[in-house]
Amino acid sequence: MERHREHYRIDREIDASPEAVFAALLALIGGSEDAPTYVRLGDPPPHGPGALVVFQLQEYELHEVCVELEVPRKRRYRMVSGAPVDHYEALTEVAPQGDGTLLTWQGWTEHPDPEVAAAWNHLARESIGRAVEMVATRAEES
Repeated sequence: MERHREHYRIDREIDASPEAVFAALLALIGGSEDAPTYVRLGDPPPHGPGALVVFQLQEYELHEVCVELEVPRKRRYRMVSGAPVDHYEALTEVAPQGDGTLLTWQGWTEHPDPEVAAAWNHLARESIGRAVEMVATRAEES
């Protein structure tokens, strides 16, 4: 069965150090009551590979697992359940840029139905866009 692939990429320059940006990125998990929450800690705890995060996005209860973590540079994760697509994974990368930092957050969606893949990718991109702005605000205020 052929799978349709969708991709998005968000680049955001932030006036803060890479360490502050990465810390703000990880702080998105386990913060407010409606924030994603760890149900299983990773190795090393809490953020490392194997960490399982559960959160709500519209009507979907999503379960994502961290598959790669390089502090303060990179975090890769994938959905293990809850998304209406066969496969979704994302990668966040933090790199020095001038006096600040470049945050890149990109995701890949795969599904046999191109309309389902496109709709999910659109929803994911909107959600990640809001998260990127939260990270930028927190990092610049730190």
